Amino acid sequence: MAEDKDQKPGRGRLKKAVAKTAPKIAEQLGGPLAGAAVAAIARAIFGKDDVPEDVLADAVAGASAEQLIALKRAENDFKIAIRNAALEERRIDSGDRASARERQTRMRDWTPSILGALIIGGFFLTLAAMVARKLPPGAETEFSIMLGALATMTAAVVNYFFGSSAGSREKTLLLTGVKKAEE
Repeated sequence: MAEDKDQKPGRGRLKKAVAKTAPKIAEQLGGPLAGAAVAAIARAIFGKDDVPEDVLADAVAGASAEQLIALKRAENDFKIAIRNAALEERRIDSGDRASARERQTRMRDWTPSILGALIIGGFFLTLAAMVARKLPPGAETEFSIMLGALATMTAAVVNYFFGSSAGSREKTLLLTGVKKAEE
């Protein structure tokens, strides 16, 4: 079985051993949170962070019922930590936008409004040019790239001036106590 070049030797074995009991932790073993995932597994099984991955893989493969329950608890704690980190990131982003809006209002700065209008106008002009005119041969790719960049900037402008519906949805779910179903 060939392992990914990005993964340490033995991580594929560990991922396979953990996948049935703690799929969310196993999923993270191939990503940027791999170190945290390995530490969570080690704490659940051995009560300490610094355990070699081959030893962990063997221990998980032959884990007792208590160890599997501890691993499941560790997965739940891991999910909560990931959610909390995402909420904190959204809180910081929201504060950043609010601070920028407050600065604009306090200083009576028209620069963000003018830039926003230019970006939105550029998006619709580029879109209209692509729809109304036959583009020169070979220019379709460049216009598509420009349209994609302008669409991204347009979304940022709308989020700046009107807020993000994703953050609003998340806040509503948290306030009502409704949780999104886990995959």
